[in-house]
Amino acid sequence: MRGAKRKRVVIVGGGQAGGRLTQILGGYSRDLQVTLVCQEPHPPYERPPLTKGVLTGKATREQCLIWRKEDDAWRTVGLRLGVSADAINRDAKSVCLSDGAKLDYDSLVLATGSSVRRFLVEGAALKGVHYLRNIDDSLAIAERFARSKHLVVVGGGFIGLEIAASARAQGIDTTLIEASDRLLARVVPSMVAEQLARRHRAEGVRMRMSAMVDRFVSGSRDALCAVQLSTGEVLPCDLAVIGVGVKANSALATSAGLTVDVGICVDASLRTSDPSIFACGDVATFWHPLFNQHVRVEAWQNAEDHARVIAKVIMGENATCDTVPWFWSDQYDLSLQIAGLPSLGSSMATRIMDDGAVILFHLTPSGKIVGATGLGRPESIGRDVRLAQILIADGAHPDPALLRDPAARLKSIVKTPKAMEAVAVLGSDVLAPDILRS
Repeated sequence: MRGAKRKRVVIVGGGQAGGRLTQILGGYSRDLQVTLVCQEPHPPYERPPLTKGVLTGKATREQCLIWRKEDDAWRTVGLRLGVSADAINRDAKSVCLSDGAKLDYDSLVLATGSSVRRFLVEGAALKGVHYLRNIDDSLAIAERFARSKHLVVVGGGFIGLEIAASARAQGIDTTLIEASDRLLARVVPSMVAEQLARRHRAEGVRMRMSAMVDRFVSGSRDALCAVQLSTGEVLPCDLAVIGVGVKANSALATSAGLTVDVGICVDASLRTSDPSIFACGDVATFWHPLFNQHVRVEAWQNAEDHARVIAKVIMGENATCDTVPWFWSDQYDLSLQIAGLPSLGSSMATRIMDDGAVILFHLTPSGKIVGATGLGRPESIGRDVRLAQILIADGAHPDPALLRDPAARLKSIVKTPKAMEAVAVLGSDVLAPDILRS
């Protein structure tokens, strides 16, 4: 209605979920007054390139922006960069900012993401010891890459492995330290972890498994010169990057009295225990109707899906987040892709391709497919992992023998009209967007 008051939407957090949501809602500027509160001094940018393109100098800050220069979001939304939200007054429907300002809202979205777990050992504050979570971290490490000779990566998770791969691409001597007896212990089956470890070793990465860092050793001018391990070994190095996991930034929600369980608890439409407040992305523990439980997913695709769901709900549509999670990690010319929730499976059907690529299909006791884990060249595994994603969404109970047969076409398993429609629109491009692979 002409002259009607615009709905006030405040989004706290400028990561993938908050940035994309702001961009989408910016297209409804006649109906909405959208304000983004971002603790970083930079406008929203893509995160996947940080461990790859930015570290190796192939992607600039500007190339990572979610909103390019020609995008309408630059003129239709209010940007509050370099400030944080300190408190939420739910009764007054307002947010207090760190610069003393107050923003009133009709709908509030918490997209506060996650932060790195700090490594509390002696010497962790030395010059040359880094974490990688934002673009400034990545640019700082990239600058060190140009003059460092010996790198130690602490943590054998996705971040640590991608950093190690980027370092080897730059010719840097690299050692990876992992406290567990294998890589990605809580994420992928041992078969995939072992193949990935072999590839890293073949590329020249030395690995110290079942070892922990006791202390970072100081040289001249409080600069890092070595790492001492729990095994007693001392590794000379002039650069260390710590990647030992992240934690959800849920403190703002907790202080506001919202329900929190690891992340901020939301329903399938991403509403919190306060119907005027939403949460999305890494910080949200959301009800997934397909899996009939609350889940928390730290992935680019999940953030994208959440942004689209909340945009629809704010604009008055009925929407739920029922998409099958999908995640990828690029290391060298290999792609690790995960669909669904493999942890819900109790058995696996293993498909080995002619080129050595492998896809593991995760099944429940009843034979229902709930996840897929693939490792290989993107062109070898990409389509089958995406087809597995469709089968998971369809609640399929495929024949394990067919899943194991590399000559069998997963498309032949698809039976329902909804799944067949999904296959029809899958198309040939089943890889990650180019900007994310830079």
